[in-house]
Amino acid sequence: MTNVAAWSLIQDTSKLNLTDTTIRLGGLLAVYLIFTFAQRVLSRKHLFRAVELQLNLLVLALLALLFLGPFLHQLNSHVGNAFKAAAAFLGISIGLKLFDLLVFDRLVRWRKKPPVPLVLRDLGRLAAALIALILIVRGFFPDVNLNVLAVSSLVVGYIVGNATQDTLGNLFAGLALNAERPFQIGDWVTVGSHTGVLVDTTWRATRLRTKANDYIVVPNSSIAKESILNYSRPTCHHACYLSIGVSYDTPPTKARAAIQGVLREAPDVCKDPPPAVYLVSYGDFAINFTIKFFIEDFALLDPIQSGVMDRLWYAFRREGISIPFPVRDLRHREALADEQAQRAAGQDAVRQLLCRVELFQSLSAEEMNRLVSAARMKLYAAGENLCRQGESGDSFYVIREGQVAVLVTGANGQSVTAAHLTNGAFFGEMSLLTGEPRSGTVRAETDVEVLCLSKEDFAGLLQADVDLAGKLAAVLEKRAEGRRLAMNASVARESAPDAGSLLTARIRQFFGLG
Repeated sequence: MTNVAAWSLIQDTSKLNLTDTTIRLGGLLAVYLIFTFAQRVLSRKHLFRAVELQLNLLVLALLALLFLGPFLHQLNSHVGNAFKAAAAFLGISIGLKLFDLLVFDRLVRWRKKPPVPLVLRDLGRLAAALIALILIVRGFFPDVNLNVLAVSSLVVGYIVGNATQDTLGNLFAGLALNAERPFQIGDWVTVGSHTGVLVDTTWRATRLRTKANDYIVVPNSSIAKESILNYSRPTCHHACYLSIGVSYDTPPTKARAAIQGVLREAPDVCKDPPPAVYLVSYGDFAINFTIKFFIEDFALLDPIQSGVMDRLWYAFRREGISIPFPVRDLRHREALADEQAQRAAGQDAVRQLLCRVELFQSLSAEEMNRLVSAARMKLYAAGENLCRQGESGDSFYVIREGQVAVLVTGANGQSVTAAHLTNGAFFGEMSLLTGEPRSGTVRAETDVEVLCLSKEDFAGLLQADVDLAGKLAAVLEKRAEGRRLAMNASVARESAPDAGSLLTARIRQFFGLG
């Protein structure tokens, strides 16, 4: 009879009060319903959703101990201890999960650190939970032989290990990858034939997000067998290579200077390490160059390379550098006549454009013809700078088509848009005639075609006409006075009676006319 009593669930059935037990069960149910309603509100928060199941079980265990305490005392003593042990283990599990989310999600994100891989976080929580479970079992069930549990665990582990060899292989491969740390979450990598940004590493696999915004899940055991190319390590600087060929008519130094000018102006190309241009071969139709430059964000590789190629086309077009390709040049007299007609029409358009410029209205017909012959059309892409503030210059521009913005940098280093110029507007006359540094930065807001005149184009005109410098100086002074009046910053003319003479002297000195 003693052995039966020791293993029976209810120790003393005479003390069992069904009415009291029913009331307590009803109270437990009512309180749990209230908790369920409150949980729906709390579950809107990510932290509570992550521990929803454990929190439900913990509340049930605590309510059972609170409402059914007298009933549990009438059961086997191990039943009450089991509820207490379960409540303690669930509480520790919830604490570990909340600690994991707060430290490795919120705090790491706030400090802008690379996130810790999920497999390491899960293993850490599992180890801590296992230690807590052993301590709880020793505390509430001191008579349990843990050695028997250890042997049973080994047997079960052997059986499970044989059944899940691939899964365990992926697990240990994931642990090895996280120990060696060939990459971190957020790095751009190539694994085998797959390129993407590392999203996370789980127990079984590593997930990459490609440039097409697709996910690729690669088993950890496969990654361990492949070579890994990390574009974000050891630094974020990544070298890009472009190949381009130019005509044999173009000197290599001229082509290299044009390419380096484009790389200096490209906004996303790193200045340090500096870009480089190498002449690599003489081809059948072209001199071939390799362009090397660095970027800081591998994710922007394609748009940055495209932007550099766009600017190269415009720069080559402005400098008269051609990109050759095999052609068969067959011309007929009609085609040559059409070409001459087009050239004549182009010169007429240039003449009409220059005639509208106040600076050139005092020129004779012969001088205008010489200026039209010397003028060159240049094409700039949106975003390119036609000139920079503070740089020395000796060229003058007339906008044929498009729109530019004039940016002026103040003493505080901030750039302010001073004006927008469009078709027919001109700028750079002071730099052309006196060599004065640029007073502002002119940036193309759209594709812009401009008419360009240089110091050399004007030198012959000024040498042939000794009075032309004075006429040009008068126009420049008139324009300067108009700008002063527009800015409400004019000064009395008596303070500078010889301004025109001084400006004439500067023009003659700049052109070496004595």
